[in-house]
Amino acid sequence: MSTIVTKIGSRHENAAFASGRIGIKEYVLILFQLGIVLLLLRQFQIESAAFLRLALLAFSGFAIHALLPLRHRLSFFLLLSFVGIVTTLGIANGVSLITIGLILIGICHLPVSFRLRGILILAVVALLVAWRAKWLDGPVADAVWPILGSMFMFRLIVYIYELQHDKTPASPVQTLSYFFMLPNVCFPLFPVIDYKTFRRNYYDDDAYRIYQTGIDWIVRGVIHLLLYRFVYYHLTLAPSEVTGPAQLIQYLVANFLLYLRVSGLFHLIIGMLYLFGFRLPETHNRYLLASSFTDFWRRINIYWKDFMQKIFYYPAVFRLRALGTTKAMVVATLYVFMLTWFLHAYQWFWLRGTMLWVLQDILFWAILGVLVVLNALYELKYGRSRSLGKTKQTWRSLGVLTFKSFATFWFICVLWSFWTAESLSDWFSLWSALEGPMTADTLIFPGIILVVIVLGSIEGSTIRNTRSTEGVDREWIRARAAMVAAMFVLVGVSIEAVHTRLGAEVATMVHSLRSARLSRLDTANLERGYYENLLSVDRFNSQLWEVYTNKPQTWLDGNAGLKRFTSDFAQSEMVPSVVLDTNYGVISINRWGMRDQDYERKPPPNTYRIAMLGASSVMGWGVADGQTFEALVEDRLKREDNLYANYEILNFGVQGYQPLQQLVSLEKALEFEPNAIFYIATGREISRATRYLVEATQKNVVIPFEPLREIVARAGLTRDMDETAALKRINPYSNEILSWTYHRIVERSRENGALPVFIFLPQVREGTWQEETPETLSMAEKAGFIIINLADVYSGQDITTIRLAEWDDHPNVLGHTLIASRLYDELRKKRDVIFNSPRNALKH
Repeated sequence: MSTIVTKIGSRHENAAFASGRIGIKEYVLILFQLGIVLLLLRQFQIESAAFLRLALLAFSGFAIHALLPLRHRLSFFLLLSFVGIVTTLGIANGVSLITIGLILIGICHLPVSFRLRGILILAVVALLVAWRAKWLDGPVADAVWPILGSMFMFRLIVYIYELQHDKTPASPVQTLSYFFMLPNVCFPLFPVIDYKTFRRNYYDDDAYRIYQTGIDWIVRGVIHLLLYRFVYYHLTLAPSEVTGPAQLIQYLVANFLLYLRVSGLFHLIIGMLYLFGFRLPETHNRYLLASSFTDFWRRINIYWKDFMQKIFYYPAVFRLRALGTTKAMVVATLYVFMLTWFLHAYQWFWLRGTMLWVLQDILFWAILGVLVVLNALYELKYGRSRSLGKTKQTWRSLGVLTFKSFATFWFICVLWSFWTAESLSDWFSLWSALEGPMTADTLIFPGIILVVIVLGSIEGSTIRNTRSTEGVDREWIRARAAMVAAMFVLVGVSIEAVHTRLGAEVATMVHSLRSARLSRLDTANLERGYYENLLSVDRFNSQLWEVYTNKPQTWLDGNAGLKRFTSDFAQSEMVPSVVLDTNYGVISINRWGMRDQDYERKPPPNTYRIAMLGASSVMGWGVADGQTFEALVEDRLKREDNLYANYEILNFGVQGYQPLQQLVSLEKALEFEPNAIFYIATGREISRATRYLVEATQKNVVIPFEPLREIVARAGLTRDMDETAALKRINPYSNEILSWTYHRIVERSRENGALPVFIFLPQVREGTWQEETPETLSMAEKAGFIIINLADVYSGQDITTIRLAEWDDHPNVLGHTLIASRLYDELRKKRDVIFNSPRNALKH
């Protein structure tokens, strides 16, 4: 009787699964959680503005999708995917991508032989490769290629394989949904989803539990991304900063943990697909706890491992079976890792547009392949511990597992650092840090890793990707409560009124986690790893970056025809007599190459003339003539200050100028006989000055200043030295470089009767650049500048109201107005010092 009841219950349960029904309470609960998730994505600026819009589309679409009859849901998902593509990429790019995709899919179903279809596919792919590599001119925009490649470079291989081996009929909607998956348009690096699994697991479980698991995975992905940001902003080191064992250990750990971004994004992607009924397998399985190399390969990027096994490993083993099981396994495994290297280079090509031929990349996959083979052979010989029942964990087994996981983790960290190094010589030079002093800090990261591994290795229940019939209700409810609590805590902490009450350190930490800015290392363009480069493909593809940030195609570029190259130490200057009409107003360059009025070289009688040196904020990037803070201060001095008959502020600002380039601007400015030199510093002065000297050396630019040439000689810089090695050599002289620069500006100004004034102007967005500010101000004061500190000029302002745009942190009109008002007030406070000094009295 009980068996009959069980069968009837199972029949009703399966019927519920088949219908995809969800109760009204559960439906409202899911929508409520999605609202919190959307707020979470917004508060922490997860990925791009395009992804936030796509998430809003997906969550809104879910509200309709979940109420539709099951037979219509896949078609609605496909429609939503097409809408996402067009709204994200634009109509022209979206239609272009969809058209090419339909052609590729259509060829797979031509009524010709399978061999001929394969040849046609290869021919079309060859044409696309030629367009992508720019060997041929084609109609496809740069923004389309990474997404097109992401959708078809591996998925097409899987699809053709299934057409050949799986004769289960599939509908056109299933096929199109597989290739044009909704989240893909915002994620060029996308998991290799199996086509058979994509179809088979569609609504194969209770709909509510599928949706809830999707939300869990999205939140888990956000947590991974926040951990990634913590590592990215606070733990990553440049190779030049690795000076001792403690720094070396930190470098190794942080370098590997940057992979958290991959696992985080993959959780986001698959979680979003869960909302539409696709109960896909987990993408990563606690890979930091891997206890061997084969275990690491099984746990990390599981979709890639399954793809390689299905398409290449098993067919290779079958063909090599005559060699015997062991030999076939060894050869097939090495073959898989060789192809893994090639396919990663292939992936790099479609996403970045160039092939990745780097020796350490080849060696990384070769070494990992050999280690996995040796590990597999060991397991074949001695066997992996297996039991029909659940084995009780003992202190001994926990200790052995912890030791193996701890050793594997550190070996992977070392291997990962090898993979992501700029060059082999850079990687070998890292290990010289072991000669440094051993300090207590050396034990911090090993201790933390050991604790994490021990806690993670202790047996306990975890909610995984199981069917509802396999889950335990108590555990399920407990996991749901924990996830909802995590969402509320994260959203609460993200609110400024909350985290500012938790202390300065906590507020600073939360602020860094909420920002999507570049770290201090990436701002300086230091080397990055394979996945970091692919995940940031939009920053190397200007069109895709504009799409993701919603940047208008007519936005100003980095030069806009305003600058030209020169043969002197500055390397560039403003083009005289240019007028540029922008969407933010007219930018006019006078006959002298200044963003200003057309002044005479000699100042008029009874005129107080100021020469202002600086970069793009001074030049007035993104505001019209007359709206720069320089022009506003000049106008106000003329109207409100009667100490002189006339005031002139000459704008020598040039976008992109570094501190050392200002030495050239200074000499030009002194030709105009100013009463004062206003030097505007905007942060990161030390690192920018250092990097420019390296750049000048590498470009073989003539350095006209003997003290700088001496520093280059003492540091041992050469023209053929790569940037990382050069920075490592010259970093000990960074303070000396900037200090000499400031003394030079002060001395030359006073020699020519001009008062040197140092004005610190903060960047609109807070960040790690602030770390250098106190030291910079101290150097300027010691050099003899009059100091004006505008560090709090933006205090209390919403960044969105004072910057040009989401993708451009230059101050807008309101920003320049705030600067002008504050600078004028400071000049009034120092009126006697600045404006009452006769020009000739300043000469030595």
